Amino acid sequence: MLKKFTIITVVCLFTAATLHAQQKPVRTTEPLSKWERRFGKITLNDKIYQTGSNWLTAGFGPGYSLTLEERHLNMAVAYHFRYKPVYFKVGYHYTDESFFLHNRLHNITFHNDFVTGVGIRHELNHFNFAFFISPTLAYGSVERTDEPNVADKYFALGVIPEVQLTYKFFYDVGIGTSLYGSFNKYHQCVGLRFHIYFSGAYRGDY
Repeated sequence: MLKKFTIITVVCLFTAATLHAQQKPVRTTEPLSKWERRFGKITLNDKIYQTGSNWLTAGFGPGYSLTLEERHLNMAVAYHFRYKPVYFKVGYHYTDESFFLHNRLHNITFHNDFVTGVGIRHELNHFNFAFFISPTLAYGSVERTDEPNVADKYFALGVIPEVQLTYKFFYDVGIGTSLYGSFNKYHQCVGLRFHIYFSGAYRGDY
């Protein structure tokens, strides 16, 4: 008798559980957020990449000091990252008359920018376009135009607008150009850089 009751009880519980599961299916995964749907994964050449991923640029190129009306050289490195649809960047920019050349230590005009910025990005399989506007903390030295070989040091707040155009050999590696200007109360300069591009888009093989 007890055995029959046990069997009937198990059957009833199994039936009830089955009916409940049919009425309210169990969700095995969380739904994708708005931004996960917008910045999804893609497959290229049997590899999986995440769109909208963070990236790093490092570049070097010619510049021009608008303050002193002379040619300079410049370099910069920056890390770019996304929060929802907005991109941010942190980085460093440097320019002087003969960057990395033998008389660099004797230059009395130089300029540093510590950069934080916000921007937009348009990403394709083989191209990456970005624009950033970045407040900066600037530090440098500017030669006096009326007193050669005499310079004034400065600390100042400034701003850097920058446009980046990158050709990507792979989805996460490429080369490109950056056009920028650096402006503060004491020194203004513009320039062009040739940069390398690395992103964290790679997620594995398909």
